[in-house]
Amino acid sequence: MVVVPAMLASIKADKAIELWLIAPNQKPIPLGVFPPTALATMHLPPEIMAQLNAQAVLAVSIEPTGGSPTGQPTGPVVATGPMHGA
Repeated sequence: MVVVPAMLASIKADKAIELWLIAPNQKPIPLGVFPPTALATMHLPPEIMAQLNAQAVLAVSIEPTGGSPTGQPTGPVVATGPMHGA
């Protein structure tokens, strides 16, 4: 999956931007940390790819460097959006 930031974000040096998949009635699944100013490629396993559908939502949160230490969002969610079929 290729992630392209929609706008340039400025975050503190000790923070990271993390992408999450939220399937219906499920806890958020971390997809990875990506740079706020450039596109990023994320390799997703088949079990995650199977959950990328029109009922899922993507979310972005601000996390500590390296990503959430708990496996769930710990910082503020700064963007969300539904998935759409092609």
